[in-house]
Amino acid sequence: MIIYVVWVFLLLALGQNGRSLKLKSVLDQSYQLLLLVPAMNEEAVIEQTMRLFLRETEQLPNVKMVIIDDASDDQTAKLVRKFIRQSGKDRIQLLQRRLPNAQTGKGNALNWAYRQLARQNGDPQHLICGILDADAYMSEKSYRKVIQYFANDQDLDLLQTRVGMIETHNWLQLMQDIEFVVINDWIQNTRNRLNNAAASGNGQFIRVSSVTDPQPWGNALLEDFEFSTRFLMQGKKTQYASDAIVYQEAIDKPAPFVRQRARWTQGGLDCLFGYWIRILRNPFIRLAAKTEMFFYMLIPFVTLVTGLASLVVFGFTMTNLDDYWRLLLVIVAINLSFNIYIVFQYQRITKSKQHWLLLWTVLTFAIYNYLLYPAIVIAFYKKVSGQTHWVKTTHGIKKKIGRKAS
Repeated sequence: MIIYVVWVFLLLALGQNGRSLKLKSVLDQSYQLLLLVPAMNEEAVIEQTMRLFLRETEQLPNVKMVIIDDASDDQTAKLVRKFIRQSGKDRIQLLQRRLPNAQTGKGNALNWAYRQLARQNGDPQHLICGILDADAYMSEKSYRKVIQYFANDQDLDLLQTRVGMIETHNWLQLMQDIEFVVINDWIQNTRNRLNNAAASGNGQFIRVSSVTDPQPWGNALLEDFEFSTRFLMQGKKTQYASDAIVYQEAIDKPAPFVRQRARWTQGGLDCLFGYWIRILRNPFIRLAAKTEMFFYMLIPFVTLVTGLASLVVFGFTMTNLDDYWRLLLVIVAINLSFNIYIVFQYQRITKSKQHWLLLWTVLTFAIYNYLLYPAIVIAFYKKVSGQTHWVKTTHGIKKKIGRKAS
């Protein structure tokens, strides 16, 4: 509990007031931005993703998108080909993997496409390769900022943008947006100060000249964190940009949410068992950064212990209320104060008008945390039993992008 509380206070002390880049009026035209979009059975979202991409990059001819169809058995490839014929022209390209060499993991799909494309597109020092999910959306301003970050710092090897949710129509979607916009932002800002900013997959950008491995992505279930860990172990410079944002679809039901977080948790365990000793011995990563990375990979264990401890304390105080009601008040006051502060920061950043739903999130934050418990149990079980196959998260945007498209 003490370790967890110390970590929270460190985030509050170091994670706020992230860097902000003043956008130049003239974009450096020597840079090209190539976006890789892995897509397996994404017929529900892929057309909108391409349409929004063309809309936001109309004034950015040096930004192109490559859809990597991973042997989809739905209409994904057909929709992409049709869209390219009608409006994509040379701004969008389709690459198709074929079975039995397809559907072997996101990392393998990225490596396959990267080998074909990255070294064929001009000066690698001025070529940026971005990774977007099939449901991702970025504004023109964010694309410009990504390019400017690399143009301003010739030593920058990897940039991770902030992540937000496209939709926040129900409690679960709003909670995910709060988690990414506020809490994950604090974590990444802290890493900026420790020089170990991590990739989060969606909205991850790399300078092609920085990549020396012919297979840069591993195939862990958390291939993004694994990628940036490898980069850090090679002495590469990574950075987080809180002022460039990639939006993705929020999960709107508990069951697929638990499945997604279980997959992420198992991916974290893969990285813990596969990389911790190497991280500890690595000369390029500072001690403070090693400590943060170790704690991040231990979060499933810490969450399990602290959550159970909280339940035990709460149950004990309720059954002995006459003697411990003051302790109960302290626990509730601390939790409510922290929740209020998080939601206040979220409202300040997003200007959300969902006041009643925000109030409800303050009162129910603990429920969201405890949704992670079955995910942790599932992840541990699959890790111990050697199971690595997962059903991917289903995407399907039902509402048009509103306030997010700005």
